[in-house]
Amino acid sequence: MKKLYPFLLLVLLPLFTQAQDKVSAPAAIWPELQVNYGVGEEGLLFFRNQYRINTDSRYNDLQETGPLSIFERVELALGYEHTFTDHWRGGLMLRYAAEDFPQTTFGALFLRHNGSIKSLYFNKQVMAEYVKQENLGASVRFRLTGELGKRFPFRSKFITPSISYEALLLSGIGRDENIEAQERGIDRTRLRANVTYELTNKLRLTPYFMRQTNYYYALVSPVYDEEEQLIEEGYTTKRNRISPVVGLELKYTINKTTKTASITY
Repeated sequence: MKKLYPFLLLVLLPLFTQAQDKVSAPAAIWPELQVNYGVGEEGLLFFRNQYRINTDSRYNDLQETGPLSIFERVELALGYEHTFTDHWRGGLMLRYAAEDFPQTTFGALFLRHNGSIKSLYFNKQVMAEYVKQENLGASVRFRLTGELGKRFPFRSKFITPSISYEALLLSGIGRDENIEAQERGIDRTRLRANVTYELTNKLRLTPYFMRQTNYYYALVSPVYDEEEQLIEEGYTTKRNRISPVVGLELKYTINKTTKTASITY
């Protein structure tokens, strides 16, 4: 039970905030393609291409016309993971996200530990991420992730159901002091359930469902009557924006066999 404490703390972390308002966002669809390539005995290079499509077409505005007009966001990622021991892995990742506004570049370092709770694998990961947004300055945030799952034989293949929780925490490191923005300590959280089906020893298909929550401050405008007399003053409130996401990942690995302990699995 003690091994579960960090994971439970991560899940309960947003409950310690004093959020007041909840709003629901349209569902989104996130298809993703990834190719992994083994480098030596301990290394793994990976390339990821993710597309985000909103079910509300008003948000799909990456371009006004053309094939990219159906997307809300397109993201490219290139990373490297290194296995240090049976339980410890680490690496780095560069990402670029294109959307109507802003364009964003990410640089990240991560450390990953894999353990077990009885018959379940238990992965923990901490990532420090430098975020540079177009015309909005730069900042550093930390991403804490916990994942529980189990790999089962399924006919002549394997299937791996799992559940994970990620919290993205903001910091003041690297932020431009000239940009005034009121922010909450938790940027967003992601609760995700997925099933990975190993089509071959190199090709894996992972459908998933995710509940993403964004935490931010919202300005409520003052209220006036017909004679323009102030009835209620404006104020700032904490708001949680909840977005359901349906995703599908297709991953292909060359020159190596990945494990559930890997960030690329």
